[in-house]
Amino acid sequence: MLMKYMVPFSLLSVIFISIFLFGCGSDRTQPTDSSSPSTSDGHGNHSHQGMNGQSDMEKMNVALSKLSTEDAASAEKQHVCPVSGKMLGVMGPPQKVDANDQPVWICCDGCKDKLLSDPDVYLAKLKKE
Repeated sequence: MLMKYMVPFSLLSVIFISIFLFGCGSDRTQPTDSSSPSTSDGHGNHSHQGMNGQSDMEKMNVALSKLSTEDAASAEKQHVCPVSGKMLGVMGPPQKVDANDQPVWICCDGCKDKLLSDPDVYLAKLKKE
């Protein structure tokens, strides 16, 4: 009779431990403030948040290590994407784009069209920083 209750208890224990260790699968860290990117700014097709628990600075360092030494120094000096305002490298290696004969680093391909459609606006943002 005791065996009859041990199997369901064991199964429930495994389920409870799995949920405790791995979570229920919902992402509770989604941004809620108005400064977070929306689908209307070209960033709706990917996430700005990593799942590996690294800080933004750690993510940037990893992403920049994939660039040449010269490009990494240039991107690190610029530090932020002029279009999204996000730190370069938090979404993977940044992209270098030529805007008005000036190299500009952007966080992702979603920022490229905006930068190229109005380069003076975004170049002015870089000069302020």
